[in-house]
Amino acid sequence: MKTLILCTAVMAGLTLMGCSKVIEQKSVPPSGHFYLDKTADFSSIGRVAILELENQSVSQADLAKVLTQELNDGIGKKHLFSIQTVYHNDIAWQSLELDRIKTFSLQDWAMVRKQLKIDALIFGTITRYRSYPQFLVALNIKMMDLRDGRLLWAIEDVWDSTDKNTELRIREFYETQMRTGYQPMEWQVVLNSPKAFHKYVIYEVTRTLPENK
Repeated sequence: MKTLILCTAVMAGLTLMGCSKVIEQKSVPPSGHFYLDKTADFSSIGRVAILELENQSVSQADLAKVLTQELNDGIGKKHLFSIQTVYHNDIAWQSLELDRIKTFSLQDWAMVRKQLKIDALIFGTITRYRSYPQFLVALNIKMMDLRDGRLLWAIEDVWDSTDKNTELRIREFYETQMRTGYQPMEWQVVLNSPKAFHKYVIYEVTRTLPENK
């Protein structure tokens, strides 16, 4: 009889442990790729320009401006360097022929640095986008050191609201970055608001940058 009771208790304990694992399930890191030059001295970078993102997706016309502003705000919160944003309709964009940035030479980089008075440049592409009710954002972003043409940072990833691991990371984002003021939807506001989902994506993008020391 004692053996039966003991076995029952053990089985109950194992069941509770199994439930605990489900309740405490954590997300895994983003599945995409990012690069960070760990030898670079980010504290030596004084001023950076962010170029309006190129929009290769079939979506609303203002998407590039919206995500570029979110990127500006997100990187600004890191307090790593001062930031300026250059948009496609700015005079500087036309005079520097920034449409052909992917083919720039070291001489071109030097000209950009001189005219914009910056040390580094952040630019990239929205490669895919899907809006509500099933959000998807795919980004490819790079940061170049204009002083020597070196790649300092890059990230390429896809954020899909239908992905279970992404959902777990959204919950964590809500708990640490938003927390209150969104009842009764709480974390699900990120799955229903384009602005909130954009903020979540940019938060994950900027997490791959170094912290301000």
